[in-house]
Amino acid sequence: MQNIAYVRVSDSKKQDSSAQRQVISDYAKKHEIIITSWREFHLSGSKTDVDERGITELLSELKEGDKVLVSDVARLGRDNVSQVLNTITSVINVDAEIHFCYSDSKLTKEDQNDLAKIFMLIGEAFAAVKFSEERSRKAKAACKVRTMQGLRNGRQKGKIVKSKFDEHAPFIINEIEAGTPKTKILRLLEKKKGVKGGRTAFYDWMRTRMKK
Repeated sequence: MQNIAYVRVSDSKKQDSSAQRQVISDYAKKHEIIITSWREFHLSGSKTDVDERGITELLSELKEGDKVLVSDVARLGRDNVSQVLNTITSVINVDAEIHFCYSDSKLTKEDQNDLAKIFMLIGEAFAAVKFSEERSRKAKAACKVRTMQGLRNGRQKGKIVKSKFDEHAPFIINEIEAGTPKTKILRLLEKKKGVKGGRTAFYDWMRTRMKK
């Protein structure tokens, strides 16, 4: 049985793979998965095809019971939805599993006909990535403005800092829109996502991030 970790970064000069590797390693440790091999590629997901990204070769090797771990669904490709869906269905059709470590979720052969689950999971995984990218973009823009004004950058009193709830924002938003009480959302976060947090911290997070 293989447990393959797949890593792809868009530009070897501007990015490194350490963040993806850490997310995958933490997920594997949490779920007691021993990674048997790593596949790492440094190329664009939108400017290359599945052969160049090593996905075709990866799919050809998969057998029943194997697991593929990726940090997030965007590693499989950002712009071609049909390719992403084809990759996912190719994995689960051979009775292997695909794990999205950033959103702490997975798809198996049991899900192959559950279109609602597949599309919801893909949407949540993409939303988690977009949320993180937007947060980073805003932080860089604010930093640039302060530099231009001759002000120091760094944490200041009252400044919003990273929270363990941030990466689960899409899940939290979905539950809020569904009318789920805040206390129940906390319980669901612990049960489904393995995230433990007190009510005060959670309410503060909602107040600062979502104005709730």
